[in-house]
Formats: sequence, structure tokens, C-alpha cells
Amino acid sequence: MLCTECQSGYHAPYDRFERVAANPKMPAYLMRCKVCGALWNETSGPPVLITRTEARWLYPQARI
Repeated sequence: MLCTECQSGYHAPYDRFERVAANPKMPAYLMRCKVCGALWNETSGPPVLITRTEARWLYPQARI
């Protein structure tokens, strides 16, 4: 279940997110909300909420 902040999107305060993994080929970062555990794919475009399955595919080295 998404927290109130994640329900409205990826936005400040950014200290509620932790970097879980990086993919230097893209470049992209897997970010996790410290409040609700939502996973966000942060790229050069707008960050996108992703599922655990998508995160495992994009970041196979990540422990999620």
C-alpha cells in the first residue's frame, strides 16, 4: 500500500527515499520509499513507480 506521498508521485522531500541499486548502462537508479517501500525507477526522464518484478528485471543485483 502506497503512503500518501507516493500516491501523489515522486517528489520532495527526497530524504524519504533510499537508493537500492544503480544501472550504469542506462543510467538509472532504483529508489525505495522509506515510509511505504514503494519502488521507483529514477532515470533521465520522470521517475516511474515499478513493481518488484520489474525491479528484479531492471536491477538483478538488487536485494529487494
